[in-house]
Amino acid sequence: MNETHLPITGICLVSKPDNVPTGYHCIRKVYDDTNRDADLMADSLLERKDRFICITRIWPLADMRTFVLEDIKLINERGNPPANYVVLALTSDTREKGTTKRLICVKMVERQSGLKCICDIIFLYRSKRPPQSYTSIGDINGLQMCVKEGTVPLLRAPPPAPAPQTQSNLYPNPMSHHVYQTSQQQQQQNYQTIDHSNTNTLTKKSDEKEILDGIPFQINPKYLIGMNSKRNENDLSGLDSFSILSAYDIEQYFKYDFSVERSSL
Repeated sequence: MNETHLPITGICLVSKPDNVPTGYHCIRKVYDDTNRDADLMADSLLERKDRFICITRIWPLADMRTFVLEDIKLINERGNPPANYVVLALTSDTREKGTTKRLICVKMVERQSGLKCICDIIFLYRSKRPPQSYTSIGDINGLQMCVKEGTVPLLRAPPPAPAPQTQSNLYPNPMSHHVYQTSQQQQQQNYQTIDHSNTNTLTKKSDEKEILDGIPFQINPKYLIGMNSKRNENDLSGLDSFSILSAYDIEQYFKYDFSVERSSL
């Protein structure tokens, strides 16, 4: 996956390409000759010392205060780094001297969207002309160091976690389908395990019908005798003796204690 449009968030030197820090990528080969190592340390007469640049674009982006690489400069070994620049003086794996003759100076700044930054680094051995979108910043150990500039994209923060809601035992949260469904299932299970042997409540079986099912709600035809045939059969205006009882009257006139029914339980 090509990620050269993303800002570099970390850079270091290693003495061996296998000693790459976690989350980093080693620039092992030169851009225009994959058979040649991008070694930044000149060989001495006594021993060979390797130096490779490692970069990362994703580590550690979880921190909203991540720093990005804004600029790189190459200076002479006896020179002083520019203000706000840091020299890659040591290797991260062995803590040895970074480079000789030419020093790599980097400027890291706190990440801000729209800020100019360095997105990629390559090295050229055969070609002196950098590829499109890259700029040459100088020579180090016979290699042309080139960088690709870009801008820091907007880094969106993760959505805030929803605030915890107090769960009511009486009125479950209707937005929490799982909790609500579980509560119903528990209530049904509890209802099925209730012992009805000592209760006076009559439970309804699944195959039973309501008491009033099938009863037509209309006036008995015998009360309509003598009434105008054109009158609506449910019109009670002609029934002088017809009276509507209140709930209290019904309770008084038709009071029943259900003692026989209770004794059969």
